[in-house]
Amino acid sequence: MKKTYAIILLMAGLLLLGGCGVAKQSVPPVASEKSSYDNSDGAIAGASSQSFSTVVNDADVQAPVERKVTRKASLSMVVSNVTESYDKIQSIVKESGGYMQNADIRTADGRLRSTLTLRVPAAKLEELLPALELLGQVEGKNISGQDVTEEYYDTTARKVNLERQEKRLVELYNKAETVKDVLEIENELTRVRGEIESHQSRLNVLDNLTSLATITVELRAPGSISSGSTLKEPLGIRLKAAWHMGINGLVDFSENLLLLGVVLLPYVPFLAAAYLLFHYIVRKRRLKSKDSTSNKEPV
Repeated sequence: MKKTYAIILLMAGLLLLGGCGVAKQSVPPVASEKSSYDNSDGAIAGASSQSFSTVVNDADVQAPVERKVTRKASLSMVVSNVTESYDKIQSIVKESGGYMQNADIRTADGRLRSTLTLRVPAAKLEELLPALELLGQVEGKNISGQDVTEEYYDTTARKVNLERQEKRLVELYNKAETVKDVLEIENELTRVRGEIESHQSRLNVLDNLTSLATITVELRAPGSISSGSTLKEPLGIRLKAAWHMGINGLVDFSENLLLLGVVLLPYVPFLAAAYLLFHYIVRKRRLKSKDSTSNKEPV
């Protein structure tokens, strides 16, 4: 009986030892699975970190957008000599690297006036305005600008997309096998190239407007003599204006008198004949009056 219990206990001990061994052997695969899971998470995290780092670096590398702004300015001035100021402005603009787009000199309200449209480098606009203001007395000044950045880059993007489309159409054109396909692709190419040229023309206009500023200058000679209530013009300018007015008045009177003489010249023979006839009649009447008076005297 005792032997039977001993055998049973021995078998139970062996079973327990076998179960513990199996448990110990099964644990490592679980640990390795967990390790592989952890490694996969690390790989995903690393990839995510690398991706985020790449995005950040791309954002840092991306250059800032260049603003596209068209600039305009206008000046209205009183100058002592319009012609001299006109020549000086032309020299100033030429030295700055710009050019004179439009210009005219005219007489209005008895005063000499001039309007000039100048195109100068936009970066030199602030330098040129003070130089122009020194030529006379500024009556009005205005500076304005218009931001065309959105239009410029939108037009650029459209042009780039159309150029890609043009490239694909050229590839299809080279692979076309039927006349119908060739004609259809040619028509589409013509349309796309027309739009590309239109966008390029607009970009050229915007480049010109943003690289060169526009200045409109209005010059006028001094007006009539100031009444003295407000000294809008310096005394020297008013004295010179008075002298010019006197000289111009004398010249105008002489010219008008000369013109009157030329107008009356064809009538001189008729006027001379009328004068001689009038003189003859008056003289004859005087003689008759004298004879009648002498006849009435008593003997």
